[in-house]
Amino acid sequence: MTEDPVTRAPRRGPEADRRLRIARAIIMSTLAFITVTVLALPLAEFASFFAGAGPVAEGRTLTWWRPAAAEVLLVVMVVLLFLLLRDRMDGRRIPDPRLYWGSLALVAASVLLLQTPVTGMSVVGAWWAIGAFLAPRRRTAAVTAGLVLLPWAALPLSPMDTHPAVLVITWVLMVLWALLLASGTLATLWLWDITAEAVEGQHARARLAVTEERLRFARDMHDLLGHSLSALAVKSELASRLAERDPARAAAEMTEVNELARQALQQVRSAVSGYREVSLADEVHTVGEVLSASGTRVRVKGLDGLELDPGQESLAAWVVREGGTNVLRHSDATECGIVFSRTEDAGTGERSLVVEVSNDRAHPLGGREGGSGNGLAGLSERVALGGGVLTSSRTRDGGFLLRAVLSL
Repeated sequence: MTEDPVTRAPRRGPEADRRLRIARAIIMSTLAFITVTVLALPLAEFASFFAGAGPVAEGRTLTWWRPAAAEVLLVVMVVLLFLLLRDRMDGRRIPDPRLYWGSLALVAASVLLLQTPVTGMSVVGAWWAIGAFLAPRRRTAAVTAGLVLLPWAALPLSPMDTHPAVLVITWVLMVLWALLLASGTLATLWLWDITAEAVEGQHARARLAVTEERLRFARDMHDLLGHSLSALAVKSELASRLAERDPARAAAEMTEVNELARQALQQVRSAVSGYREVSLADEVHTVGEVLSASGTRVRVKGLDGLELDPGQESLAAWVVREGGTNVLRHSDATECGIVFSRTEDAGTGERSLVVEVSNDRAHPLGGREGGSGNGLAGLSERVALGGGVLTSSRTRDGGFLLRAVLSL
C-alpha cells in the first residue's frame, strides 16, 4: 500500500489534457477535410456550364442553378457531419438522429441536383467514408445499400450523355475510393479510442491509489480509537450514574476516563507520527507512483546507498513530499527530477545532504515562486529547525527547483 503525498485526489494533469486536446483537433481536422473537399465538386460543374464542356443528352441542357443549390446543401451537410464526428469523439455511439438523418437527406438532395454522375458518386463516397462509423452496424448496412443505388437513381435527372460502360467503371472506382477513405477513418477513430481509454485509465489508477490510502487511514483510525472511545463512553456514563450514590467510586471512574483519554491521545499521536515519519525510500517511491499516474516521468538519482539517521531521513522525506505536491498541483511537468547529493565544507568540514526536486514546466502563476505558498513556508520552518536551509526558485527553462540543504 502506498501513501499519497498530497491531501486531495489527483486531478487530470493539465499536460495530459493539452495533449488530448491537440490529438482531438488533429483527428477532427483530418477527417473533416475529407468532407470539405466535396464542396469543390459543384464548382467543377459551374466550370462545365460556362465552358459548355461534355456531351449533353438530347432535349436536356446544363443549368447553373442546380450546382449552386447543391453547393448550399453540401455546406450544411458538412457542418452536420462535423457535429456528428465531434459527438462520436466525445464517446457518443448512437448519433443524434436529427443530425444523422438530416445530413443523409442533404446528401441525397445534392446528388439529385448535381448534373454530372461522377460528382454525385464522389459526394456519396465522401459522406459514407465517415458516416459509416457514426451509427450502429445494422443501420449503417441499410444506409450503405441505399447510397450504393442513389447515383443510379439520379441518372434520369442528369443532362449528361455518358456511356453506360463509363458509368460502371466510374462507379467501381468511386466504391474503391470510398473504401480507402473509410479504412483511414476507421484506423483514426480506433487510435483515438485507444488513446482516450489509456488516459482515462491513467487518471482512474491515480484516483484509486488515493482512495485506497484514505480507506487505509480510516480503517487504521477506526481500529485504533474504536475500543478506546467505547471504553470512554461506558466509563463516563457509569461515573455520571454514580455521582450521587457513590461519589468516591465516581471519582475513581473519572480518573480512569482521564487515563484512557490520555492513552487514546498518545495512540493518535503515535499513529500520525507513523504516517508523517515515513522512510525516505518509501516517500520517493510514493511520489514517483503518483506523478507517473499523472503523466510525469520521474528520475531519481543518489538514493541508492544513502544512509541517514531517523530525524534526517524524515526531514528529507518531507522535502520530497512537498516537492512532489508542488509538481502535481503547480506545474504541467513532463519530467520531475529527485536528486540526493552529499557536500562537505572545505573550511569547517561540515557535511550536508542536498535534496533537489525539480520539474520542467511550472505554472506562470501560483503560490509563492510557483510553489504551494503555505506548504513551502511550513517546510522552510521545519528544515530550519533541523539546522538546514530551504530555497525555491524558477529555472531558466521555465521549470521550478526546490532545494534543501540538510546538515549531517
